[in-house]
Amino acid sequence: MVSVRRSRISQLVDEGDQPAQAVQRLQRRIDLLLSTTQFGITLSSLALGWIGEGTLAVAIRALIVSLPIPLELQDFIAHSLAIPIFTFVLIAYLQIVLGELCPKSLALLYPEQLSRLLAPPSLAIARFFSPFVWGLNQSTRWLLKLGGIEYTGQPYTRVTPEELQLIITTSSESMGLEAEEREILNNVFEFGDVLAEEVMIPRTNVIAISSTANFQNLLNEMTVSGHSRYPVMRESLDDILGIIDFRDLAKPLAERLLSPETSLESWIRPARFVSEQMLLSELLPLMQRSHLEMVIIVDEFGGTAGLVTINDLIAEIIGDSSESTETEEIKLQYIDEQTFLVQAQLDIEEVNELVDLDLPITEEYQTLGGFLIYQLQKIPIVGETLRYQNLEFTVILAEGPRIDQIQIHQLESESQTEDLDLMNEQIEAAELSMNEYSLTTAENPPSETTIPEENQAEIEAERREINQEMGREEQRRMEAESQEINQEFKQETNREEGWRVDEEKES
Repeated sequence: MVSVRRSRISQLVDEGDQPAQAVQRLQRRIDLLLSTTQFGITLSSLALGWIGEGTLAVAIRALIVSLPIPLELQDFIAHSLAIPIFTFVLIAYLQIVLGELCPKSLALLYPEQLSRLLAPPSLAIARFFSPFVWGLNQSTRWLLKLGGIEYTGQPYTRVTPEELQLIITTSSESMGLEAEEREILNNVFEFGDVLAEEVMIPRTNVIAISSTANFQNLLNEMTVSGHSRYPVMRESLDDILGIIDFRDLAKPLAERLLSPETSLESWIRPARFVSEQMLLSELLPLMQRSHLEMVIIVDEFGGTAGLVTINDLIAEIIGDSSESTETEEIKLQYIDEQTFLVQAQLDIEEVNELVDLDLPITEEYQTLGGFLIYQLQKIPIVGETLRYQNLEFTVILAEGPRIDQIQIHQLESESQTEDLDLMNEQIEAAELSMNEYSLTTAENPPSETTIPEENQAEIEAERREINQEMGREEQRRMEAESQEINQEFKQETNREEGWRVDEEKES
């Protein structure tokens, strides 16, 4: 009755299931069910002891009747042996196994089936013994009240958000959920702890329309960026006039009221400004109530920090469906197994997930570029390198103070380096011993029997192994130099490409 899900019982009751109705009545009166069950368990235990002890005493008396024991002592001996043997061993064992463990194990495995089977007779028994049960319940309430406890007769069934999230994340507890469904539900619970600044489009990526722009300027910008809504600014992004939505222009466009030179001032909506510290659980209802598609995020000084659209909030829950494989490839480009290019604007959490790293996550920064600036304590330039643990970060592409692309190279771990140093020491020691042996043999030429053939074979094998290891080490060194040359060539190519683009823009 306790293990079965109440939602399932309610569903069966709505379908007209009679046993489920009895289960629901007992679930609403847990105190009645508990008292009736305990009353029956106590009566059955007393009956088992009473009947079992007398039965075993008769059997023991039949065994000792042939012994030279006075008749007046036979009953005493029979009952004395029956109580410890039968009551404390046999009855206790049978009642624990057959009366407690087996039924409760079955009830945990098949709660719905057994509750529907046993609820009608249990309800009938509860009604039959209701006077006794009422007395037991009243006594229980009175004793608890003496201890300052108010007993309501109902269990505490409230599930906290933390417990529900734990159930969702545990696959064994939520076997009916697919991985995607489980991820969406987890995002729902984490949604309330996310700040607006964590999902906003940063200021450096905001595309705005000038307040003096006309319809042709808007069309040109839409062709390039592909957006349908833009903030409208006066002098700078810190002076936002409002928001222009292309959907507002659909009707006048259909009525041929717009020309390429038409000003957009009449269709500018007022902008809504919110703090970057606002929680998404507060921002989403605000945007829904006000029918806002876009809000401007401001920092503590009142400057524009970025913007958030309703699609950004939805993507935080169900994921960004607009991201394609091509976009993922732009975010992360593999050069080889240990080297890859990453966009500097990616969040640290996303970088750790994509590249399988363990970069620290703090409030001091959010992106990979911010991590580099925090570690270097300055704005790096193109070609500047940072070594962090077994990783080497190199700025590949930047535009002024804005970092665009970073190369991450995984260096050999400390254990691998120690192994290589130890191997080099062994090679040097072997070469030194061979040189000493050569000098010794030159000064004192050995006879033909000085060095056994077995030792000569060992020395020759060791020499071949050393030569092979030196060859492999030389090959690794050449490969490393080749990679460095390739990286320098790519950096030079990127710089030339940047200069070419700048020249084209100037021309």
